[in-house]
Amino acid sequence: MRTAAWLRLTGVPADAARETWRELDRHGCATFYVDGDLSLCAALAVETTTARICCFVPLGRPEHVLAGARTVAYLSTGRFTLGLRPADDDDGAFGSVTACARLAEEVRAVVGPLPITVAGTGRGSVRLAAEFATCWQTTEVPGEPDALAAHCAELGQPEPERSVVTTGARRCAVAADEVVLPVDRPLTGAEFLGTAGLVTGRNW
Repeated sequence: MRTAAWLRLTGVPADAARETWRELDRHGCATFYVDGDLSLCAALAVETTTARICCFVPLGRPEHVLAGARTVAYLSTGRFTLGLRPADDDDGAFGSVTACARLAEEVRAVVGPLPITVAGTGRGSVRLAAEFATCWQTTEVPGEPDALAAHCAELGQPEPERSVVTTGARRCAVAADEVVLPVDRPLTGAEFLGTAGLVTGRNW
């Protein structure tokens, strides 16, 4: 099982944030998850060498997403993952599920083939994951794995990997390929060693 980090270092001095990124990368963190900030993802691409970089992008301004995604994909030498999170289950012409699908197609047309992570447990997110995702992310709520499998079979698509966001306070009870832990402050050296233990699976 891989361990990933959800970066929420709001208000942290830049030097401390960069050191945290580099230490997590050195200790084998599989993926950095970021909410909406493609500029931060570009900085991560420059400061780290191994971890994937996934940004859950906003839907309102696709031209900015396209430019930012192209930059991060270039700087990260192929480590960028597009993150999609529908706001609801509306898959009508103007719904958020349809907007996410349209954005996925536009980004792939500009950047080329790239991994996509879809977050959410609703019906719309499950359908979107079946069509586009290489990874489906949920919380520790089980979601709809049977529905996802059925949609994938219908589309002739392989089932995406499973990523689960957890507090890390207890053992993750959901079968997953990746566990995501929130990082909301700079970590100490001892905590880096603890993170390494999680990454290599000794604590799970």
